[in-house]
Amino acid sequence: MTIKKYQTLKGLYYQNMQNGDFVHFDTVVKQRQTNELAIHTGMVMSPFKRDYRLPIEYEIFYLPVLQISQLEEQINQLSKEIEQKMAQLPVVSQNQIFISNLIDELQSTNDIEGVRSSREEISQVIEQIQRRKGDRGRFSGLVKQYAKFEENQYSQIREIQDFRNIWNELVSQEVAEQDFPDGKYFRKNGEVIKDGDRVVHRGDANEQQIDHDLQVLVQTMNNDDIPSLAKCFLSHYYYEYIHPFYDGNGRTGRFIVCSYLARKLDRMSAINFSSTIVAHKSTYYKAFTAMADEHNYGEGTGFVISMMRLLMMGQVEVAKKLDHGIQMLDKADQLTEQQHFSDLEQQALFILCQKAIFGRYVGPITDQDLTDIMHISRYRLDQTLAKLVNDDYLVVTRVRLKTT
Repeated sequence: MTIKKYQTLKGLYYQNMQNGDFVHFDTVVKQRQTNELAIHTGMVMSPFKRDYRLPIEYEIFYLPVLQISQLEEQINQLSKEIEQKMAQLPVVSQNQIFISNLIDELQSTNDIEGVRSSREEISQVIEQIQRRKGDRGRFSGLVKQYAKFEENQYSQIREIQDFRNIWNELVSQEVAEQDFPDGKYFRKNGEVIKDGDRVVHRGDANEQQIDHDLQVLVQTMNNDDIPSLAKCFLSHYYYEYIHPFYDGNGRTGRFIVCSYLARKLDRMSAINFSSTIVAHKSTYYKAFTAMADEHNYGEGTGFVISMMRLLMMGQVEVAKKLDHGIQMLDKADQLTEQQHFSDLEQQALFILCQKAIFGRYVGPITDQDLTDIMHISRYRLDQTLAKLVNDDYLVVTRVRLKTT
């Protein structure tokens, strides 16, 4: 059976405009808005046109169409498969690939906002925090919040102040002083979002409106009657629509999405969202533009479908990466077994292979790390590594000199 592609109201409007059949379009709008299956969110938006919000309001709603049900089923299945693939990996590999994907995610969320950073720089911050060498460096707040996913710690939003708390922890270190919120929690004045000289969005006009809309958003986010994935993505739209801060809205908005997805799916699916957006920017921004169109009447069905597809594309890439890594690790295991290594030599090589396969841009595994993982003394480790270096299986790339 071929599933007919769901048409957005915006698309139907322009289609009917060519035919001059606006009576049919008006009928479709009313049918969708009053459909007994329609899920109304309580979140109210004004469409955006020619640099301004129009003086009309629509409640955001969506229809749980077959495409959404199918995508949700596929997403949940992929999440289970990713968890199964992760479970096949040794602990070192699990840690390495999580951090590697985390680095990609943080770099991607910075890229989207035009914030200059590098994967090496983010990797260094992660290493400093993990080794407790201080966490006041650039991007340390961003790193610390995302890294909590590995420990199953997520940001709960129960009141509007929680949005400010997340902003403080996530991006306050990277935001210029003049862009700090000047209201009680959020910005006091209006904010215009531009793409070059073109205005692409206007956030809420003042803090009073921000407070009101965020309160509605909190109620929606905690409404268990709305299916989780659709609620997640429509809440993401509304947060970006409100735009409560002068700077840092995109990064906090995507973090909130990731935190929610990490609770509902596996954490690897969650921390790949920004990376997928970077790979499919036009799809992401097109969905926002269509949602804000005056002829869309606040319908979020198409937006939910677009965001679910993005999420699923990211999951597919994660699954491919895991499959490739598992194959490489199996080959490494076979090769080390074919040689006449001692148990300690084979164990050390296998750990270092895991780092090489899964830990691109991740900080180095130190001698101390190896002693902790292998549960041996430093003396025995030094003997093991020296033998591997002497037999040309390992190459020394850096030596840390001891100071007196």
